[in-house]
Amino acid sequence: MKEECQSGDGGTMNPEEILSALREISTPTLHEVMGKRNAMSSSIRPLWPSMAVCGPAFTVQARPGDNLAVHWALAVAPAGSVLVVSHENDNTCGGWGEIASVAALARGLAGHVTDGGVRDAVACEHLGFPIFSQGISIKGTTKVHLGQLQVPVVCGGVVVHPGDCIVGDYDAVVVVPAQEAEEIIARARDRDAEESRMMSELRKGALTIDVLGLRETLERRIDRPL
Repeated sequence: MKEECQSGDGGTMNPEEILSALREISTPTLHEVMGKRNAMSSSIRPLWPSMAVCGPAFTVQARPGDNLAVHWALAVAPAGSVLVVSHENDNTCGGWGEIASVAALARGLAGHVTDGGVRDAVACEHLGFPIFSQGISIKGTTKVHLGQLQVPVVCGGVVVHPGDCIVGDYDAVVVVPAQEAEEIIARARDRDAEESRMMSELRKGALTIDVLGLRETLERRIDRPL
């Protein structure tokens, strides 16, 4: 199975170049150039504001309230992976905490994204391991259900395949399909360049209705010129 973000057929960027490029692009920009798709639910938030994550998805299908599959993933996921864990949208238990974060750092993992809950929030922040979750819960988990690794999972309302590129910042977590990554990066760079031009015009006093091409639409709606 895929274990790293890759360019599509005929692409010129290697996986490390793709990840390096994605780290320089904001999640809103990626969301926009993907046709406003693949943003995880806004309920999945970073554990602290300055956190960011970028890496290939190592997917984990766990059960609500059970994290045996998470510990399995901690034993076998390649360095640099982002663990994307589905607890079937149940955040009532803390399926990840300080122990898992220490283990993940030692294994060289890049981050953890889950639709479940986490605990030991302050300790995890001090460790600095990137965690995006759907809440904090101190309730313990069972370790009974094996779950599945490296299968498509639904996390935050988005289908994530093994090897898809996961990009998270304070705004959101987005999923960049591995085979589309290079094309998406090119579109994102074009969008960022255009937005830079817009910012320059705005700083000179231009109006957003003109920079964004909204004047005609607005005047037609209010039935008078501005």
